[in-house]
Parts: sequence; structure tokens; C-alpha cells
Amino acid sequence: MGEFDGKVLVVRNFISSEECAILKNWAVENSSSQFVDGISGDWDNKQFTRVKNRLTNRMVGENISYPELVYTIQNILRETFPLIKDAEVIKNHGKDGVVVSITYDTGDVYRHKDPATSDQVENTVALRFNILASKAENGGLIHVEDKTYELNEGDLMAYLVSEYYHSVETCSGNNPRILFMFGFCANKENWENQLV
Repeated sequence: MGEFDGKVLVVRNFISSEECAILKNWAVENSSSQFVDGISGDWDNKQFTRVKNRLTNRMVGENISYPELVYTIQNILRETFPLIKDAEVIKNHGKDGVVVSITYDTGDVYRHKDPATSDQVENTVALRFNILASKAENGGLIHVEDKTYELNEGDLMAYLVSEYYHSVETCSGNNPRILFMFGFCANKENWENQLV
């Protein structure tokens, strides 16, 4: 299902425009109560600062009330990809393994890798299935290692976020870039060999 290049899987139109609207509206309506300022910085020198042009709920904890659609999508992902059918969700990041980010005009995501999951589940890495609910008017291209990807609203992109450097180019325009990230503990070799 979708296009896989050895590291990254892209599935176009994984969710409908109506579903995108539900997710986007939830994020916008809850941006002041269930999100905090994002982090930007220099990964190599480990220097980071808080930023206002990207919000995240990664560090908010359990005080998040997602719409039912989020759990429906999470279940569809489990049914669609056998590798994560019984996989543990990534803990301590967002709620129930789901993280949401809202990137506004001039916001970006610095080049980084996410924390590993081997301390949670032995011999696993962090696999995220990311769905773009709202696309920035300009910019917002995603880089994973040396490749660039452009997602449209409703597209799904999945890769091992703890293993590959990734970043997002500066976004511009009035429409925020909103990404829903579904995280699981997975086996690296099984993912790269697409035993999904």
C-alpha cells in the first residue's frame, strides 16, 4: 500500500477531506488549552529554545481530549499495517501515543531524531504514522535524511523517527500546517524490509 522507498512510506489520501476538517478544527479550537510552545534549535550542539510559531502537545501529558476520529484512525492503522497490530504506542509523548503539532507562518521543524523506544520495549525503535490534516500555503516540505517529500492534506507518511534525521522547511501563509502523529514501538528490520 502506498509508495515505499526503503525508509519512508507515503500513502496518498489516507483520510478524507471531511476527516481532515474535523482534525484541523479540533487542533485550532484547542490550540490555547491543550498545546504548548514548540522547541527549535541546533541538534548537533544541543542548544534549544521555545518558539511561538509552532505549537505541540507532545509535552502536555494526559490532559488532552482527542476527538473520537483520532482513535478510529489509530485502529485503522493497526488493521492496515500488521507490524503495529499489537505494538505498544510510544509513551510519554502526547496522549495514547498521539502527538499533534501546529506550525504557523515562519515556523519550521529543526533537523533532529526522536528518542528511541528500546527502553520501553526491547529491540524496538520509534515508528510514526503522520497524517497531514492541514497544509501550509507555502513551504512545509519534509526532509528525511537526504530525500524531500511533499504531503497534501489527507496524506499519510510513515518512517522510523528515532533512526533517521528529519526536518520541515519554513511554512508561510495564513493556513497553519497541522500534523497528527501516531507513534508505535516497532522492529527496525521488519519496517525496512516492509514486513508490515
